[in-house]
Amino acid sequence: MIVEFSVKNFRSIKELQTISFVATGLKSSLEFSEIDKNNIAEEGGTRLLKTIGIYGANASGKSNIIRALEYFLQAIKNEASSESNLNSLCDPFLFQENAFNTESFFQIVLFVNNKKYRYGFTVKKNFKVKEKPEEKISKEIIVSEWLYGTKEKSMVEYFTRKGIDIKKEKLPNNDKIPTLPYEHSLFLTHSAAFDREGDCATIRKYINGWTISNFTNGIELFRWNTLLLLEHENKKIDFLELLSSFNLKYSDIILERDSNKPDKDILSQEKIFMMKSYNNKNNDTIDVKLNLSYNESSGTQKLFDLAGLLLRAFNLPISVFIILDEVDSNFHPSLLIKLIGLFNNPLINKSKSQLLFTSHDTNLMSPSTMRRDQFYFTEKSEDNSTRLYSLADLKGIRNDADFSKQYLAGFYGALPILDDYSNENHLCND
Repeated sequence: MIVEFSVKNFRSIKELQTISFVATGLKSSLEFSEIDKNNIAEEGGTRLLKTIGIYGANASGKSNIIRALEYFLQAIKNEASSESNLNSLCDPFLFQENAFNTESFFQIVLFVNNKKYRYGFTVKKNFKVKEKPEEKISKEIIVSEWLYGTKEKSMVEYFTRKGIDIKKEKLPNNDKIPTLPYEHSLFLTHSAAFDREGDCATIRKYINGWTISNFTNGIELFRWNTLLLLEHENKKIDFLELLSSFNLKYSDIILERDSNKPDKDILSQEKIFMMKSYNNKNNDTIDVKLNLSYNESSGTQKLFDLAGLLLRAFNLPISVFIILDEVDSNFHPSLLIKLIGLFNNPLINKSKSQLLFTSHDTNLMSPSTMRRDQFYFTEKSEDNSTRLYSLADLKGIRNDADFSKQYLAGFYGALPILDDYSNENHLCND
């Protein structure tokens, strides 16, 4: 499970900002006491939140928090290469002198196999000039990198790095790991390739296999999980029941694959058909074949792609980490509340999977749905930098308050500042 993520000097993020899934000591009011039981899961002796939502005005930096985390995870997922794939992470805060010669900082704390790790690195552009024509110079370089892990309840160093020099004596099986070949290579990835059972490999396997986001590639990638359920895991009935709980009632789903294409490919929505039945005037049952792309709404299409991922994630033996940017897009508020409720329900979400989302939908901002420490806000400062803070950080807010009403009234900040507009100076040419 994810404990926290920190980022500094990335896009609109200037100073260190941290989003934490660690539950605070606050307690919901007696009326909503079940929320404390449902929305928190324990891992490694730590109480962790299963859902966190980020709110804020447009251009306040919500998506930059998500972007930083997504790009960081993707850098770990990428295979080692002679060419740098760190360009997306080298995007420093621009409102500073010599911006592109500064380091960007990324760090994650997580539990894997009940063991706590803290891993991170700093990265920057490389402006070194070739001294010889045959010399290979990385476009981006890892300036520093580190990994710490628990040992007998304490966090101990596994490796640290400055430039291409690695201090790895405390990393188990370090003798298996050869010299790092490139300045842009992550030592975590490099180590995992040579010690496939070691701590570095354990972290990379978790991030590669059990973290997923809609930020970079949209929600279409999620459809693979739905197709896997329907075609290979014989879970069509379970899938139809989940759709039905969102008031999307179908009798069957038909997938029309091209026999010449492998079934590992993600099937387009034009090839997916939803079957619905109705009774005609003679009370005969008539089946209607509805094309998912042509006949169904954008919300139904999105839920079809998402539902398979949820069904699989909730029943796995390991916690999945899901990022949903603009989760409210195409979803009715009632549907969204139910979606968040599924994650927070321990009887449904048996794997303790986690969801990080951004939204403008304030219907979720209720003590009957989420705790105060499950709401984060982004706000632009006068220097154009993003400030990230939790509702739990604000003093004088009751745990049973109407969070939505107070937020829209400006009690929490993170609202757009709107000026009046006059059309008097517009010139019309006859």
